[in-house]
Amino acid sequence: MHFLNPMLQSHPMESPFIQTWLNRLADKYTPDLFTPSLQSQCSSESEQQVDIYDARHGSVIYTEFSDTVKTAEAIAVQNGQLVGVGHFHEVYKAVKKTDGLVRFHQLQSHESMMPSCMSVHCYLVESALCRHYADLGLHGLSGVATRVSQNYGCDYVFNALTYLDSSLKKGDCLFCFGLEPYLLNWGKPLEALSVQALDAIGINRPVCIVSSDFSSAYVNTQLIDRVKASALGKSPSFKSFIESLKQFSFVTAEGMSILPWAFRDNELVWQLSELGCAFDGIIEQGEKQGVCHFEAAIQSQFVALLFDKLVESNTRQCSFSTYDTFQCHIDELARLDHCEVLKSAQLTRLSHQTSVGLSMGRLATSGFKWVNDYHFNEVLVPCKSVLQNGCNLCLQSNFPSEPLSPLRLAEIACERDIEAMPAHYTSEQRTLDPSERVTVVQALHAVTHGAAQHINMCKYNMIGEAANYMVLSCDPLCSGDRLRDVKLKPVRQSNS
Repeated sequence: MHFLNPMLQSHPMESPFIQTWLNRLADKYTPDLFTPSLQSQCSSESEQQVDIYDARHGSVIYTEFSDTVKTAEAIAVQNGQLVGVGHFHEVYKAVKKTDGLVRFHQLQSHESMMPSCMSVHCYLVESALCRHYADLGLHGLSGVATRVSQNYGCDYVFNALTYLDSSLKKGDCLFCFGLEPYLLNWGKPLEALSVQALDAIGINRPVCIVSSDFSSAYVNTQLIDRVKASALGKSPSFKSFIESLKQFSFVTAEGMSILPWAFRDNELVWQLSELGCAFDGIIEQGEKQGVCHFEAAIQSQFVALLFDKLVESNTRQCSFSTYDTFQCHIDELARLDHCEVLKSAQLTRLSHQTSVGLSMGRLATSGFKWVNDYHFNEVLVPCKSVLQNGCNLCLQSNFPSEPLSPLRLAEIACERDIEAMPAHYTSEQRTLDPSERVTVVQALHAVTHGAAQHINMCKYNMIGEAANYMVLSCDPLCSGDRLRDVKLKPVRQSNS
């Protein structure tokens, strides 16, 4: 992975915690844990139907958000494939050459259509593992809220732990992810979640709360005892783990690889057997937010194996591609992923052939750290500067630490407003570097055609290929509605 942020050397999904967890799962894996389901087959009747979407009566179909916004009067879709786009009469003429029964869909005056979005460089397998457990971050226990919680604090964490404890089987670990320790105590030691404090809550099971960046965790004594009883309990690394806990009262980055040993064998088997359900839930969440294609980051052969099995058993209509993370040193001149902080000198060195993926959501959730810190010639997620240097821009999500919502990312790129911790900065500080704002057109391009260019998807929305379009409840360029609140439906779902 190529990160320009010196504070973030690797993605959290490639942390020692995740690596150890995957290694333990690999020891328990057997092919019969996955039962591929039959892919839903389109009937011959649906294959003979052609859907024409008509925007001649006050609505609009956007085909590309480029320097000159491209529109069309109509598009035609047959069996999920794009068979015509352009003026209505030209589209209808092309449809008449097919054998299909034509169905017309007249868009309402308040509706519009636009290309569907992409989730690029997404750690799908690792995220599905995390989705077995609750999210104690800013976006609710399921991690799907498109707005951050403004009541985030220790009381929220304690109430969530009590609620989750009541839903687990006896003896199971209470694992949670996504915690934002900095938010809970403004960067100071978090004594409220020390080993002694978690013991005092009275939860009679192992408890482990992992931070959103997987660099720290908060545990109780029962979890320590569970690790001690494992095969790792008598190793020198466990002794170092205990010494560090006594010193800091929480698990530091050096001890994170110890924690997955708290999972019992039956819990690991359950995680593998239910991985398909968690994976399907992620894909469904993405589809609801307008994602038509996922590029999965593959960090090992075992992850590749699991991903192939999951895609084989998945019946959703999204498409998939993969990117091996070891390729980063090969592609660093042409493609950068999950960049956050760039220096001016780094921007000027970028080639016009470079495609830059920016972790846009970090501005809204962690921008408060930027306000009072010292920065020398650095810019946080510099969208406009990337474009001004002639590079392609792609907006990327930090999923699962934030929701899968490309339109939310586009909105953040346009506004650059901090959403978390409003009490710790002034209203003037809420907007971070307004000069780096981009237009709505540029932001929407970065989650559609810009994302397609980033992954070299050359046939995106070409005639004869998948119809990656969605119907929106408003016009994203003219209505004034917030992008994250727009209701949408993929075309490939609406005509099935």
